[in-house]
Amino acid sequence: MSLPAVALFARAPVAGQVKTRLIPALGAQAACEVHRALVLDAWDAVQGLRPGCEIFLYSDQDHPEWRQLAGAGLRFQRGRDLGERMVHCFQEMAAAGHTPLLIVGSDTVGLSSHILSPWTRCLRDAAALLGPAEDGGYWAIGCRQPHPNMLEGVEWSSKRTLEATGEALARCGMPPAFLETLWDLDQPEDLDRLADMGGPVGRRLRTWMDQTARRNSRKRRA
Repeated sequence: MSLPAVALFARAPVAGQVKTRLIPALGAQAACEVHRALVLDAWDAVQGLRPGCEIFLYSDQDHPEWRQLAGAGLRFQRGRDLGERMVHCFQEMAAAGHTPLLIVGSDTVGLSSHILSPWTRCLRDAAALLGPAEDGGYWAIGCRQPHPNMLEGVEWSSKRTLEATGEALARCGMPPAFLETLWDLDQPEDLDRLADMGGPVGRRLRTWMDQTARRNSRKRRA
């Protein structure tokens, strides 16, 4: 029996190359800390799906921190844009004998194993799956088997990315089911929302928030 596979997509934690839209508000190093916290929280969430799933971390580049985190589960993204990289990931996991398949992004606040848990059940009834994000994109995409054109014509990082992906999947005979809608931490204004949140926040991101609050408090007293 084939084992389901989950891939976490995460850029390497290199200051100045990640969370660049947060750099004007935080600086490159702090923006990288936010990125790292989100990735580690997402990694905890996907790890919570074991032992029924194989887990991989698909990085944009080799990095010792990700190699230590994922070990033999570290893989590398291949392709000219996000669509090609995700299709390549699906094809690679399918070629290794896995089904169904899920790719999870690493920008989402409040992601948990509980939110992810219905994914295999959804893919029993649907050929594809999307986890919508509030900004018009999505934080997860899944399928039973990949189609080479499943993401053809999708404009990335737009308010229509989710809609366009659903249309592309439908053209391939893969109309999607949907997981819970979540929100991504990408823009400076998202930091205000994060500070006001009383709801679920991952352990690493909460630690970063607490440490930042303490540093700011010391600066005000100085």
